[in-house]
Amino acid sequence: MRGAQAHAHLRLRIVAGAIAVAGLFLPAMEAFALWGDKLTPFAEEKITRDDNLFRVSKDLDPVGDTYRTTSLGFNLDAPVSRQRFQGGYTWTATRYNEFTDLNFDGHDARATWLWQLGNDASGQLGYTDTFALASFAFIQSRIPDPLRTRQAFFNAAYLVTPRWRLQAGVRGSDQANGDPQRQIFDVNTRSTDVSVSYVTPANTSVGLSALTEEDSFPNHGLSVDNAYRQDGVGIVADWTPNGVSHLSARADHVRRRYSQVPLQDFDGNIARAQYDWKPTGKFSLAAAAQRDIYPYQDINSSFVLVKGVTLRPALSLTEKIGASGTFDYTIREFLPSPGQTSGATPRRTDRVRSATATVSYRPARVLTLLMSAQREARSSNVVPDLTATPAVLPVDYVVDVFSIAVRITF
Repeated sequence: MRGAQAHAHLRLRIVAGAIAVAGLFLPAMEAFALWGDKLTPFAEEKITRDDNLFRVSKDLDPVGDTYRTTSLGFNLDAPVSRQRFQGGYTWTATRYNEFTDLNFDGHDARATWLWQLGNDASGQLGYTDTFALASFAFIQSRIPDPLRTRQAFFNAAYLVTPRWRLQAGVRGSDQANGDPQRQIFDVNTRSTDVSVSYVTPANTSVGLSALTEEDSFPNHGLSVDNAYRQDGVGIVADWTPNGVSHLSARADHVRRRYSQVPLQDFDGNIARAQYDWKPTGKFSLAAAAQRDIYPYQDINSSFVLVKGVTLRPALSLTEKIGASGTFDYTIREFLPSPGQTSGATPRRTDRVRSATATVSYRPARVLTLLMSAQREARSSNVVPDLTATPAVLPVDYVVDVFSIAVRITF
């Protein structure tokens, strides 16, 4: 305990020292700009305390740890004529006080070309590459799983007439697990989306869409192949009723078919909607609701049906102080697992509640201090049975996470 406290005090001194050093160089840094502020390098030091690192039930004696994360990178936003190029790269080094086997170096890279051709054609071409530890909430194991996710996308919109817009997009992503025991869950996804919409003079639009998605698991080996194809048709809408609010929504009927596991076939409706409200220059609120399905990298199920709502308020208290929050409630219904017979066991249902509050202080243009607190709780209808083979462990948990960070931009 004394060692952990000493480490925490040392890192607090490091943060305080960084603030002091930044204060000495602020006048010079204020005048420093790269490429007319189009290119913004940054450095950040963050200290985090997590009291349930592996997201386990209180019945399994949760353990916590304090860790620091050092981040270095840059952001790019460069308009060139009618084109715009955006991108960024962040390198992160995370070091734990106690669980040093979790020490990890990761990265987050992104590049996007927002292209414009004439007055009627526009779109995006982009690529992202992320390397980070998989969330322990999904695996509840002390074995770290470095997860590499790469994604490429292209989309285009064309005004066939002033009132009719045609949109199309393709997307491909590959996800690879670093833990050898979880590499059977590596997944490759390919999807296409086409829509045609009617656009009003006020830029409100409504239209019809069609989508296709194919997922394959290249390393399933001798286990059941969870490859599937999903097709859907639906309605898309975008509405700006006034200058302070905006609503976007989509509803689809989807049909998912598995190549080897027909028990998991799904026919149903999914929907997503988001409402953005900014009544003043200092306050904004984003509210989102969804009923969706997504691949779930868990040994018990290939995907879940997710229903939930999210609220994200933000408030500028002064020119230098801001506060924001994220409040999320989701219900996750697991669909049957390979080999499970209908009605054999109750379908697993999890309920996840999460609340995060963040306060930022920006004493100068180049310096930002951040403090955040998060509480997340998951409950489930799964009844633990340690005598079973394999044992059925509790999946509920409660976790509190606190962090403080210093970010310097150049």
